[in-house]
Amino acid sequence: MVVLAIVLLLLIVIFVPRPNVHLTNVRYQTSTCDPVTSTVIATAYVTFTNSGMLEGYIVARLYVDGERRATSGFLVAAQSTIEGTLVATIQGCSSHRYSLDTCFPSGDSAGTC
Repeated sequence: MVVLAIVLLLLIVIFVPRPNVHLTNVRYQTSTCDPVTSTVIATAYVTFTNSGMLEGYIVARLYVDGERRATSGFLVAAQSTIEGTLVATIQGCSSHRYSLDTCFPSGDSAGTC
């Protein structure tokens, strides 16, 4: 009985359609420093591809110097690619380190991971 349940679970996992969303490209760009406010605008241009058979939702988070500065969710249709942006205003005109990570919302939550 246990073996049958395991086989059924494996068949469901293999044959039930699901999304397969991945970050395929990210590029960072910053504005020139605004001398009045001593700020720069940092933009992350992201590309997501969904090779799955269902639409999927992914959350991207932009970090500046290790601190999360922008978060945005993206709905990616099945078998498609989309582009999006995350934007943050940064105090200080010195150089900064930029990074991005992604996660999938848990449960019924549409925006948090």
